[in-house]
Amino acid sequence: MTTIPLLPAATAAASTDLLPVSQGGILRAASLAQVTAGLQPSLALATGQLVGRISPGTGGPEVITIGANLSLAAGTLAAVPFTVAASLMAVPPTSPDLISIAQSGINKALPYGQLMAGISNFAGLDLSLLATTATGTSASRRLSDQMADALPVEAFGAVGDGFTDDTNAIFLALSSGRAVRLAAKTYIINGQLTVITPNSVLFGTPGQSILRRGRQTTGSAWIAVQANGFRADGVIFDANRAAISADSWGVLVTAACLQSDWHRCVFSNASGASLGHGLTFLATDPSVAQHAVRDCEFANNTLHGLWVQACSGVLVEACRAHDNGQYGIVLDYNDASFIKKARLSQLLGNRAWNNARGIAIGNFNSSNTAVAIWGNANPDALSVLVVGNVCHDNLFYGLAISGRSLLVHANLCSNNGSIANSGAGILANVGYSRITANMVTGASLYGIDCGGSINAEISANHVIGHSLGINCGGSSNVRVEGNTIQDASAWAILINNVETDGKGNNFGIACSHLALINNWIAMTSAGASGILLRDGPQGVLVAQNNFIGENGAQVSNCLWANTDQVIIKDNNWNFTQRFFVNPIVMQGMQTLVLPDIADSVMIVAAPAGVQSMLSSYQMLSTGQITFVRVTASGSGYSTTATTATVAGPGTGATARCIISNGSVIGVVVSSPGSGYGSAGTQVAVSISGDGTGATATAYASVPIPEERRLRIRCNSPVRFFRATASPIQENWTGADITVAGNADIEWIGTFNTWRASFFASADYLAPDMTGGASLRSFNNGDLQLHPAGSGKVRLVSDVESTGCLEAIGRNAPEGVLAAPPGSTFRNLNGGVGTSIYVKRVGTGSVGWFALG
Repeated sequence: MTTIPLLPAATAAASTDLLPVSQGGILRAASLAQVTAGLQPSLALATGQLVGRISPGTGGPEVITIGANLSLAAGTLAAVPFTVAASLMAVPPTSPDLISIAQSGINKALPYGQLMAGISNFAGLDLSLLATTATGTSASRRLSDQMADALPVEAFGAVGDGFTDDTNAIFLALSSGRAVRLAAKTYIINGQLTVITPNSVLFGTPGQSILRRGRQTTGSAWIAVQANGFRADGVIFDANRAAISADSWGVLVTAACLQSDWHRCVFSNASGASLGHGLTFLATDPSVAQHAVRDCEFANNTLHGLWVQACSGVLVEACRAHDNGQYGIVLDYNDASFIKKARLSQLLGNRAWNNARGIAIGNFNSSNTAVAIWGNANPDALSVLVVGNVCHDNLFYGLAISGRSLLVHANLCSNNGSIANSGAGILANVGYSRITANMVTGASLYGIDCGGSINAEISANHVIGHSLGINCGGSSNVRVEGNTIQDASAWAILINNVETDGKGNNFGIACSHLALINNWIAMTSAGASGILLRDGPQGVLVAQNNFIGENGAQVSNCLWANTDQVIIKDNNWNFTQRFFVNPIVMQGMQTLVLPDIADSVMIVAAPAGVQSMLSSYQMLSTGQITFVRVTASGSGYSTTATTATVAGPGTGATARCIISNGSVIGVVVSSPGSGYGSAGTQVAVSISGDGTGATATAYASVPIPEERRLRIRCNSPVRFFRATASPIQENWTGADITVAGNADIEWIGTFNTWRASFFASADYLAPDMTGGASLRSFNNGDLQLHPAGSGKVRLVSDVESTGCLEAIGRNAPEGVLAAPPGSTFRNLNGGVGTSIYVKRVGTGSVGWFALG
């Protein structure tokens, strides 16, 4: 039997060749074409070709063109970066919007709704770009953006192992114009990386996606944003100062970028003595920028955590700044031309701790020079809102605020600064601003240090602890109102006439027009004191303040007013309704010692009268030089060459001049001396130096404030001496006066004397307790009845309303003087039988009878 292997070999098979087939058990012949019908032919492809089915219906494979956004290499089909036109803006598509699709290399239109409904039925589509045309809007967006939020940076070659240099991959990713996604990895970026693609977006996983500097090879910044818009969310920017000590910016937003959004990012470890800031926004003013920094953290930077230079429209909200070498968050810029400002910005709900300064706005350097000239002349910050921030445990200041039109409200500052470094909870050298409703606690030198402020309000703050609660010396047109100040170890409120910094540089402002009103001052220790006015501040109102004393605090320490220009009224001590004060012998005089804040006192007993009325502080400072009033500022003076010499009868008083722009604007008493005279005595001061024209006058103790009103309620008769009193107790009688028991007298400070205004004097009119009264003289004086002009003395009663006259004149009254019967006339020319006349009849001028 012949088998198939024994058959001769056939040549190439043709479709008509026959093959044996068993069909239904019967051997039949079938052609080769019949056997292979329906089978796919073999595939022959050139290198780099891709096949699939793109024609409608069932059919054979077809070649698929590799689009511009795909590449086929090394057996892998991969996406390559595609730049979306910057002029297009991504918006959500709707069903009727048309989608441009690449199908078989031909652009075609497809409704977005149809695409989404049957997307699984499409094959061979280039899905790298879906361009939508919404009604009235041109937009560019990716389907992948809609699905997965952003492209992973790994698609551009990034590794993220904390060792590999990913600088170029991240640059390519940002340059693609697509939003870029960082994984929970550490990516190494070597500086300088410059972001130039408009509206770049960088997303990370908060707390896990880290960009870390490996080295700094070029440029002055680690990362510089030069694109006109930028957004970063959930990224840790670690400038790695432990490995890189070069002086360079951390993340730098240049002036080319006018809009940015930073959210849930961390900026840490920037290095350098001049540029080592975590995140910096370079000055753009007067161009309007829009930068938002929200829920970010700034930590362990050599200098500032966040530095916003002269930019407008910046929002810094709910951020944390800590452990930075200088300031946690700062808005400030030193422009020598005084044009660029930080303005129209908001700092809301941030927290700053363990920095040199927690949050700083502007500065008090009016010249913007390295050698500062302090003042409000050229504010660097305008119209800034600082609300709801928490600043604690910073080295010098919690909040450091300087500028104009600032609202600093409802911030919490705790444990900032110290006495040794002259720190404060809030430092506020401001103009036309409000510092309100802040809670400030700690043990630093100042609670709120607002010296050198102008046209400002410091109100409704609660200041607890500190050596000095509120310092607003060297200020002009400032209202300190409604504050609560507790537990100040020295003074609750301090007012220096001229304020200086910690190095003795003065602020160039002499204090004037200052209102201290309606403050609650809790003096809770024996050494605690209320308000100190030092070195002659001018135009000060101290009114309606409530002094609360505990644990040995004294009413005599409520107010020390070293000035001749103060209004004191309506203050109270422990809500005391009445002060009881009786005279005591001091320096040989019956002296009434009054609380400095008292508007009225009651004398229970004064058997020896009152020869002197002094305030508690006048008694304490008797004979000492308390302040020096500059009466002419002069010109051409320098600080080192100018001296002030106190003359007068005393010894030991010394003083130094304060110079601003060549003029003497104040004199500080450095030693008060003794023996310079009674309260308010003026003592000559000579000012010598390299200038001319300056004059000044020193005051022994303090004078009685002009228009100071003091009401004394006398519970028993009180004699007030006049000629021998010191200070003089003047009254309209020109003599001593006695105020009856249960009567009052009001004294008004006038030219360093007490002048009686209203009083009931028993010396001249004394009631007899039965309804009667005595008209009498005092000190052996005559009692005179003195009608004016041609007036007469007339005696009348309820029964006799016409009464009679008691008249005097010269010569006889007959035919001259009309009078009712019973009237008398005394002829001052005298004479026997012509000295005294009585009217017997009639009411005319006749009927007079001579008695002798």
